Amino acid sequence: MFSRKDTAWFMVFSSVEKAREQVPLNRTIAIEIGDKRLCLARTEQGFFALDEKCPHQGLPITRGGFCEHGTVVCPFHRYAWSLKTGREVERREDNIQLYPVEERPEGLFIGIETKRRSWFS
Repeated sequence: MFSRKDTAWFMVFSSVEKAREQVPLNRTIAIEIGDKRLCLARTEQGFFALDEKCPHQGLPITRGGFCEHGTVVCPFHRYAWSLKTGREVERREDNIQLYPVEERPEGLFIGIETKRRSWFS
C-alpha cells in the first residue's frame, strides 16, 4: 500500500498586481488556505510561501517578520530561513516548510501537497 502526493493549487489573489499592493516589498502577510495558516513573503525575486509559525517556538512570523538577503526573519528571536531552501541560515535544526507559488495571468497561486490514496488501500 502506498500513497501518492499531488499538489492542489489555491488562488490567493485574483491578480499579481493586487498581491503586490497587499504585500509590501520585503514584508510578510498571513494567508489562510482551509485550515492552514501560511506566511506570504515578497522580495525583489518574487513571492514566497512558507509556514506562518516559527519552528523555533511556534510564534507567528507575520507579526513583524521581514525579508532581507533572500531570507525571511522571525521578529521575535531573529532566526532567518532561506526563501529558496527553507533551511535556517545558522544551520540550526529548525527548517521551515516552503510551498510553491505561481504567478499566473488569472492571479497568484499557492500549491499545497495533498496525499491521494492509492487504489490498493
